[in-house]
Amino acid sequence: MFSRAAETYERGASLHRHVAAMLAGLLPGVEEVGKGPVLELGSGTGMLTHILLRRYPDADVHAVDVASGMVECLKEQFAAESRVHCVQGDARTFHADSLYPLVASSSALHWAVPIESTIRNVYRLIAPGGRLCAALMTAGTLAELRRIRSLISPAKIPTARLVEESVVLAAMDSAGFLVEEVHKELVHARYASARDFLQTIHAQGLTGGEVSRSSVPLSRGEIQRLIQEYDRECPDGHGGVFAGYEVLCVSAIRGGIG
Repeated sequence: MFSRAAETYERGASLHRHVAAMLAGLLPGVEEVGKGPVLELGSGTGMLTHILLRRYPDADVHAVDVASGMVECLKEQFAAESRVHCVQGDARTFHADSLYPLVASSSALHWAVPIESTIRNVYRLIAPGGRLCAALMTAGTLAELRRIRSLISPAKIPTARLVEESVVLAAMDSAGFLVEEVHKELVHARYASARDFLQTIHAQGLTGGEVSRSSVPLSRGEIQRLIQEYDRECPDGHGGVFAGYEVLCVSAIRGGIG
């Protein structure tokens, strides 16, 4: 899904830049990370990677993404930056030979389901006393789209949902993390029209996963009705439309010694 979207992912990516900037406010200081290295899970096209490089000038960044297309974009973008090491890998199963003082992830871990086993794997990647700083989209994301779609075609609603905030926090607690800070925000992203909104999330690879796809696809007529209703019901007051993204940012410390 995301490999196919790699070349078009930057289109409409201001939302992800905003989320990465939110997460930056929870990152630990330079003295906690030292020379690193820092692990970034779900690097995409490098929005958080740039922030990590600036924040930790003495640390290498191991940028991991599950999609080969994204990894190739990262390699090209950071070809002249010796501190960035791009690796294809899955947050659910990624293994490293040494432990990290910091694992960071922006707009990615909500796809790595089940979240409980993903968080347990991430815990094993962090040195005792090290940190996980993550930003995830949670269950209230794109509530407007789901509501309008359910009215138009109630038999074609995707059965999967993004993870609930309570489930994320419970998974961290169960894995052994001490959650230090939680920041929640409902981000309203603006688009020129409902058609532009749907085209943008498609370009970002967000319409091909279980949380977006039903067993029977919408017909052309249903898509047209969806566009018309969305334009009518979700105006942003500036001639376009809005879409809501429920963002959860968490900073947690790895406890224990095992």
